[in-house]
This record gives sequence, C-alpha cells and structure tokens, in this order.
Amino acid sequence: MRPILRPTALCLSTLLPAPLLAQEPPRVMMCQIADESGTGWVPDFIMLTRQVSGPQQGRIEVFDPILKDQVGRPIQAQLVADDARARSYGWALAGVRNQSGQRTERLDFRLTVSKRDGAAEVVVTALGYDNVMIGRGVCGAPPDR
Repeated sequence: MRPILRPTALCLSTLLPAPLLAQEPPRVMMCQIADESGTGWVPDFIMLTRQVSGPQQGRIEVFDPILKDQVGRPIQAQLVADDARARSYGWALAGVRNQSGQRTERLDFRLTVSKRDGAAEVVVTALGYDNVMIGRGVCGAPPDR
C-alpha cells in the first residue's frame, strides 16, 4: 500500500505556483480598544494584517466591527507614520451611518501603536462634524497556535 501524502503533495505543487507555496503567512496584530467617545464610531476591536512576502508584499489590511457591518470585508490601510516611538496606520470609510442614524460622507481612522508597550490610540474624524472621537487600548500579536 502506497502513502497518499506523496501524490497529494505532488498534485498541490503542480497546481500552485512556486511563489505561493513558499509565501509566508501575513503578520497579524489585534487591538482591544475602549471607546471614550460613546458615539459608536470607534471600533472596540481592530485586526491589522501585513503581507510579508509574495506579490502583495507590504499590503496592509484592517478589519473591525464597523467594517464588518458597513462593508463586510477587510479594507486596505496605509502606514502613515513610523518613528522610533510609534507606528500609525490610517484608513477611511465612505458614506456610513451609525446606530443613532447619524450619517457622514467619510470617516477617517488613525491607529497609533506604541512600539514600547503596544499602547494604542484610535482617532476617528467624521467629515462634516467638529468632534474628534478617541479610543484607547492595547495592541499585540496573537499567541502562536
């Protein structure tokens, strides 16, 4: 009786391009945030992924409960600042409405994470509104499985 594993591995290697087989999994960072604004625009959980190899190397995506409700999938984020102290990511969401029925043409999100201890701050601004919504928490890599 021959092992099934060898033909399966051979089939996979012929179906998938070589770079995909060797591609490293994305780096993941998860953040738990407390919404200090009470508006519902600051997500209580944020997950960022960064591709570290392959054709989309460097691509950053963000996903949170607001994106889940409004878009249903992760969207692209940008690295907007990086220095010795902290790293900041930004993304925007267009044409949204919160649970209270307030609508805005665009929400701008900025997540800043301390490199020293993972302390995080999320600043959300809504186009057409004067207030700035803030949440604070902590970010880190999930434990290995």
